[in-house]
Formats: sequence, C-alpha cells, structure tokens
Amino acid sequence: MSEALQSEARLAPVRVGTARAADGAELRWRVDGAGTGVPLLCANGIGVSSFFWHFIAEQFGGERPVITWDYRGHGASPVPAHPEELTVAGCASDLWTVADAVGARHAVLLGHSMGCQVGLEAIRQAPSRALGFVPMLGAPGRIFESFPISARLLPLVRAALAFTSSRTGLAEQVLRRSLQTPGLWPLVRAMGLVHPDLCPREEFEPYFAHLAGLDLRCYFALFRDLLTHDATDFLPSLHLPTLVIAGSRDLFTPMFRSEEMAKAIPHAELLVVRDGSHAALVEQPELIQLALERFLRKHHLGHRTDLGG
Repeated sequence: MSEALQSEARLAPVRVGTARAADGAELRWRVDGAGTGVPLLCANGIGVSSFFWHFIAEQFGGERPVITWDYRGHGASPVPAHPEELTVAGCASDLWTVADAVGARHAVLLGHSMGCQVGLEAIRQAPSRALGFVPMLGAPGRIFESFPISARLLPLVRAALAFTSSRTGLAEQVLRRSLQTPGLWPLVRAMGLVHPDLCPREEFEPYFAHLAGLDLRCYFALFRDLLTHDATDFLPSLHLPTLVIAGSRDLFTPMFRSEEMAKAIPHAELLVVRDGSHAALVEQPELIQLALERFLRKHHLGHRTDLGG
C-alpha cells in the first residue's frame, strides 16, 4: 500500500449509527470511507464483533465505504428481547436492514467464519443486491461435521448445549474466569488455534474482551442453529463474482471445506492462505488485501452511484 493511499485511508470519514429492525431490535453499524467504490459489507463470525475487519477498513476506506456491524447481542448491539430466537437467516435479514440504514442498495458481501453462511443467506434473500461475494475461512454449513469424530460427539455437544443454555449465568462466570487465566494466550498458540508467530497478541485481545462481556444466550442460540444450518444447496445457483479464501492450517474450518465451496460455486476463485489459521484476517492482512483488491478490479467493482448519505 503506497504512502498516498495510506494517508487517504487514515483520513477517510467515519460514520456510526443504529439501524432498527422491523421487530424493534437495534443494530449498531460503522461506515469507514465514502468514496465512489462499491461498498464492502462485512459479516462477522459467531461471538465476534467487527474488530477483525479493521485492516480491510484501513485499506479500502479511502476509495469506498466499508460497512461493519454487530449481530444482535454482540459488540455494541444491545441484547434483543428474545435472544434465544437468533438464527443465521435472521442475521442475514439484519444485514440488509443495516444496508438500508446506511444507504447501500448494492454491495460486495464479505463474510468471516459464520459470516460466510450469513452472506449466503443474505444473497438468497436479496440476490439482486449483492454484486460480489467473498467468504473467508468459512463453509456453507454444518461446520461441526467437518471433524472426523463429529458423528460420535454431536449428541454430546447437543446435551452440553442444552445444559449450558439453561444455566447461562453459570456458563458466563466460567467463561470469564477462563479468560482471566494467565496461560490462556500461550495455550491458544500451542493448540494451533492461531499461528504461533504470525498472530499478534494485541490483535486477539479484543476478541477475549468481547467474549468476557458477551451474553451467552445469543451465542448459544446461534450455535444451536449452526448445528443444522446448511446453504450448500444454494451454491450452484450463485452466479456472481466470488472469491473464496481458505487457511491452510485453519482448525475451525478445514481447508477442504473452502475448496468444496469454491468448486460448487460457478466460476468461483479460490485463495489459499499458506499457514493461515482461522485468524488469517489479522495474521496476513496484506495478502488478503491484495487478493481482494485484484478481485474487485478484475470484476469491475470499483465504482457505484447508489450509496446515499
């Protein structure tokens, strides 16, 4: 990234606000940049706020709006009246509520982890509004079944989920104490959940802080839906520019799931981030930025005239 572009990105205007869904739920959003490029509309992973997108916002905010937002009960979005009703499809509907609030009639959808499934459902709901799709480090669905012993573990997972869902207060106490353990970061690195050398601790601290304050009723509801949600059937009908990004050492979404998704989507492109973990967005941001920049240029997604405000 040139010094001129870096300076432009740093000076990019920032807007923040709240969108209100039809049922009254509030969704907090942020828009970095106000250039003429087609907006980038980002969807987070489960239990995550928008902090993993900051490199994307810094890179592209000088030329186009980069829209980040929080699911219900996540980040700055308040816990809804019925947190137990959260679903992937519901998050997709909220995505378009945010798009309407910021004035983006069309956008390129970016999704990280569960955000890939949210993006697919959003395109299914409003196919004409998505001009491109970039699923990162995710799968179309049933992600738990990616693991070899999942068939035997799934009943145990369901039982544990039912138990903890009925005792969210206790679960939150246990989680917060665990997050205060001095050896937590070395353990995360040793287990390979992030790359031990490429993932800066300061990039992951916001995630730990967010988990410590998360209302687990929202998390459990989405996790329960993720056990069965699957948009694989929709992939062959996805006729829009698509760039699938995988991590070669992603333990949460094994690389083969991303490869399968890319093969099932007509004319999709695939980028494998070598040594990339599930946190590749902050481990190797320059590579992902470059790939995204080339993708947008290749498919003429540089300009638009339909963003109000």
